Amino acid sequence: MSQNPPSHLSPGAQAYLNEPDVLDYPADWTDPWSVQSFRDVADPLWASMNDTLDFAYKVEDDVIAGVAVQRISVGTPAAGQAIVHFHGGMYCVGTPEIDHCLNAPLAKAIGVEIISVDYRLAPEHPFPAAIDDAVAVHRALTDAGVATVIYGESAGGGLAAACTISLRDAGETLPSRLALLSPMLDLTGSSDTYRTLAPVDPDYSDTSILLDPASAYAGSTPLDHPLLSPVFADLAGLPPTLLQVGNREVLLGDSTRFARAARSAGVSVDLHVLDGGWHNYPIWHGVPEADAAVADLAEFLFVGCA
Repeated sequence: MSQNPPSHLSPGAQAYLNEPDVLDYPADWTDPWSVQSFRDVADPLWASMNDTLDFAYKVEDDVIAGVAVQRISVGTPAAGQAIVHFHGGMYCVGTPEIDHCLNAPLAKAIGVEIISVDYRLAPEHPFPAAIDDAVAVHRALTDAGVATVIYGESAGGGLAAACTISLRDAGETLPSRLALLSPMLDLTGSSDTYRTLAPVDPDYSDTSILLDPASAYAGSTPLDHPLLSPVFADLAGLPPTLLQVGNREVLLGDSTRFARAARSAGVSVDLHVLDGGWHNYPIWHGVPEADAAVADLAEFLFVGCA
């Protein structure tokens, strides 16, 4: 596959593929000091993408079931409904603030409040801390009579899938829709695209950047545990699911394998693969490919919110 950006992509998309973000990742993801030092650099950099937003939105810090969250809305959101969101960051980095560039446009498009969960991070809080937080927030919302849909990107996509599987296994109320953006769904790194697409992935040509923090999150739990790597889970009974992924990211195989397994289990699945797409491309607000992906995401989740 050519490393040059496809000519059909917009100028903004080509610009990122030509000059992606370059960060110095921790050498040891099990060292809290090193990881925190990386957070101090990465989180503000990622949050700077919010500067592309050109409309007013509201952010309110809150606590649900003992878990910190941010409530993001535009105008007056519909009552009794919520979109539960999980941010990315390899389970070790990130905050709800880094995703205003994704959540604010989505809240504007749907007219529903987004609750972005500030789940606990590894290595300080390994598995299952993140899932415990995710399930606790969702349980509190549904106990209060709030209708939900769930989505997340990257590690947050894997967490969204794991949370939904946990809710199903516990016999609890499920979200009506599940959306996964460039999700990490196999922490063993066994998808073939970890090897075949590494040369053209602008962000993760070094796949250890994904797999090492995944191991720090897993701790002593085997990486193929179904709540760490949902591609190995029984997926029967999950709600209708949307996956958005690019064909220039090493995680493509995770999405295609999950989609096939979910369909085999009787789940309604939409798999959208952007030709030339890179990791988490929907967060690039203002880039046509990203805006189109958010419009598709909004259309999919709106049905679940209606």
